[in-house]
Amino acid sequence: MNLGDILKTVGSGLIQTLLPGTGSVIVAGINHFLDDDNQLPENATGEQAQLAIDSLPPEQRASVLNKEYDVKIEQIKQSYSALNTMLEANSKSTHTTRPKIAYQAFQVIAFSTIAVIASWCFAVVSANVDMIEKIESSWLFVLGVITPLVTVLHAYFGVLRDETKDRFNAAQGHKVDPVSGLIKKLFK
Repeated sequence: MNLGDILKTVGSGLIQTLLPGTGSVIVAGINHFLDDDNQLPENATGEQAQLAIDSLPPEQRASVLNKEYDVKIEQIKQSYSALNTMLEANSKSTHTTRPKIAYQAFQVIAFSTIAVIASWCFAVVSANVDMIEKIESSWLFVLGVITPLVTVLHAYFGVLRDETKDRFNAAQGHKVDPVSGLIKKLFK
């Protein structure tokens, strides 16, 4: 990835923080082209680096901005480290109540669906017209019975998806506010 793209990505953030491992190499590479009076500090931001590069003559500026850095490999390593941390924490988690509730809700929905379809099939095969009519007219009842469970399952998997995203953000060092996040999810 060339330096121009890296600086656009970093923006006003600290290069060292956002690009651990390669941030110091990038700052040193920019400082190589700058005179002693304009050297960047070790904790330079992307904007400071861009201003320093803009002060260079056009030939040097082009050569600095087009310099390639091995940032993608470091990003992959950091991503792997964050994912590994998250998976380790998840494997040690003792939260089993919600998955059990979701599994049992799924079992009730599956049983209800199979029972209605099996009854309907039996009525069709045995040519029991009264039973077929009763089954067909009871769809509101069946829907009323399984709708709360379907809603619980849908909400569970939605919260699980958001919870995983929050854990991944926390593992990468992004700030996650659990209280306001929970309130937003409740009223969403």
